[in-house]
Amino acid sequence: MANINLIVKEELNITCLRNDTFRLDMIWKDSSDALIDLTAYTFGAQVKKSESDSTSILSFEDSDFTKDASGNLSMTKTSAQMDLQPGTYYYDLQATKTANGDVSTWLGGLFKIEGDVTR
Repeated sequence: MANINLIVKEELNITCLRNDTFRLDMIWKDSSDALIDLTAYTFGAQVKKSESDSTSILSFEDSDFTKDASGNLSMTKTSAQMDLQPGTYYYDLQATKTANGDVSTWLGGLFKIEGDVTR
């Protein structure tokens, strides 16, 4: 019997501070170590209390991402948008190839928001 795994998702746990600007900078390469042209994709991410929750506490739309043809991807939220209840949540990041509409989940894991003192 043969097996095939179609999951490309990498696990990346994120910890950030409530009320701080959120910026995650990444460089994406393919399996041949070549930089991926990210201008051919749109991106989105959801942060939820549980993996099966139907509502999110934080959403990243394509406009929250900057991307280029050299594999650079950055996702950001303002400090005001990060005024969220401290806790441990779940997230994933999906990429949609604009040419054909194929969707794949590239990242996922825990999204931990720690409390802050100043604010």
